[in-house]
Formats: sequence, C-alpha cells, structure tokens
Amino acid sequence: DNNSELAQAHKLGVATMSYPEMLGLISKTHYTIAVSGTHGKTTTTGMLAKVFIDAKKDPTVIIGSFLKDFASNFVAGFSDYFIVEACEYKRSFLNIWPTIVVITNIDRDHLDYYKDLPDIQSAFREFVLKIPEGGFLICDTGDESLKPIIKDLKCRVINFTEYLKPENLPHKIELQLPGEHNRRNASVALAVADVLRLNQEETFKSLASFAGTWRRFEYKGETKNGIIVYDDYAHHPTEIKATLQGFREKFPDKEITIIFQPHLYSRTKLLLNDFAEALKSANKVILAPIYAAREQFDETISSNMLAEKIKELGGNVLAFPNPSAIADYLKTNLSPNSVLITMGAGDVYKVGDLLLS
Repeated sequence: DNNSELAQAHKLGVATMSYPEMLGLISKTHYTIAVSGTHGKTTTTGMLAKVFIDAKKDPTVIIGSFLKDFASNFVAGFSDYFIVEACEYKRSFLNIWPTIVVITNIDRDHLDYYKDLPDIQSAFREFVLKIPEGGFLICDTGDESLKPIIKDLKCRVINFTEYLKPENLPHKIELQLPGEHNRRNASVALAVADVLRLNQEETFKSLASFAGTWRRFEYKGETKNGIIVYDDYAHHPTEIKATLQGFREKFPDKEITIIFQPHLYSRTKLLLNDFAEALKSANKVILAPIYAAREQFDETISSNMLAEKIKELGGNVLAFPNPSAIADYLKTNLSPNSVLITMGAGDVYKVGDLLLS
C-alpha cells in the first residue's frame, strides 16, 4: 500500500486492481479453465496451453512460469477460452469465475496464511462451489483430502486418474518430462480435452511434444567434465520427492546431487522433518541459505538446522553461506557421472549458471 505509484493512483482517483482481481475480470467474459492445486499447477497449465494452441483454439493463457514456445507467461488469444493458473495463497483464486476447475492435488502449504489442512480445504471448497451447473471439476476423486471438497456439487466431477489407465488409452504417451507426477499432469490435460471434445490423436501429439516450462525439470547444459545440470522449482517436500523420482527414472545410473535453497522461514520451520525426509535419498545434498522472499529474518530456523536433520536420517549433506561458495566447491568435488539439480523457488538457479560459465 505504500508503493508510490499506487499511492498516487489512489490520490488521483485512478482505478486500481490487484493481479487476482484482474484475473477475475478476464474470467467473467471467458470460458475459463482454472488449474488449481498445491503441486503441478504450472506444468499442467502449460500442457493445456499447448494442447489448445495446437488444436487452433486460440486461448488466452496466464501461467506461473515462462512457456518455452513463447518465452512468456502470457499468451493473448482471441477466442472465448481462458486457461489460467489459479493460486490458493491468501484465497486469491476466489476472484476467478471458472467454468472448469482442475485440482491437481491438495497438500499442507502456505501455512504462513492457512491454519491447517481443513482451512486449505475450506478455500478449495469455496472455489469449486463457483463452478456453474454446466461446468466441470476435474480431480482425483480417490484422494482422501479432496473428499470434503467434492461432495454434493452441481457440476460434473471427472476423475482424471481414469485417463492414466492403459485400457482407456488408444496408445501410450511418451512424454518428454519423466516421472509419475508428470504422467498425472498429462492425464489432467487429456481429461479436459476429452470433456471439450478435442481431437484425441492431436491431444496425444501435443502432450508428447510438450517440452516443459521455465524452471520445471529444465535442462541447463553440461559442464566441460560432463556433469549434467538441471534446474527445478520444487520447493515443498512432496514436490522434491516427485521430482527426485523423475530424475531417478531418467538417470538410473547417475549420481544425483541436489542444491536446495529452502523457500521461506515459515515453510522450512513447519515442514523441517518432511524436507529432511524428502532430501535424504539424493546421493548428495548441498544447502543454500533460506530464501526469505516476503518474510522477515527468523533466527530460529536455518539451512544448517535442516542439514543436521538430514544427517540424523543418514543423508549426505553440506550447507554453504552463498551461491559462489557452492559453485567453487562443485568445481572440484563432483564426479563426471553426476546429475546436478538446482532446486527451489528462489534464485538458486544462479549456482548452475555460475558452474556452466
């Protein structure tokens, strides 16, 4: 509120809108497909964008990362379709007026705002109640955490996991992005395409050629001594586990090193044991300092504390004070058989850039 431009706008009586309010304004005049959930929103939104663009449906797209084909997080379309990543933080997605809602999953996150899982569920329940009678909710109906959200809805509820079953598919999709979580993301796209009667064969082709988005399983390059470098946005224990499973699937014979930058003091403190459990199975974990983002410094939690927890669980871990110190260490302490993943929602990707340069 103390931003100088915003203050001047208020003073002059100029209308102002927040980002979530603006999404709400666009969604009111469009057939809106809102992709929500704790994990997988960005990749799923990106997959849907590619499917609809390839199908010549000319959608408007707003996503939480850059689409590689457009080098932007925004696509200006001229049809009625609006595909949008719908974030639950501070209940901001309640500004959106959806015709189709996707819920990829629900997990304990944003606990600096939400009290607990039932509080998160209450926000999602309020969101799905906005779906009109002729609309659709696409989710995993077998997910216990979704049970209180999906009961007694007027809209149609579609179980996207049905699209994972081989007997329901004409042939197997070979995705460029590995991991069970990405196969689930693709099944969401298949479900949306199916209810809107898009050509199934063309949808399969689009998903098979989807190269991902910025900072999601993103290949960065290879060092002179053969170390493969990737970057990923995973910043929650569930996301770390899923991403690591994907890398194990793609590189079964490689030594996997994760450079992890915890995101937010509150998240690190509340999920400390879960983070340690998720990270311990990497061959080597290197921790950067916590990325504060919107929070003030909290001396009661640190990356060193997370390192101690990982050590207690038998993990191989080191903590460093800054990115350049990490890059210096890596230059001489990784085997050529390594895959290096910079991971987190902050600026940890700079370590990979330093190493490659």
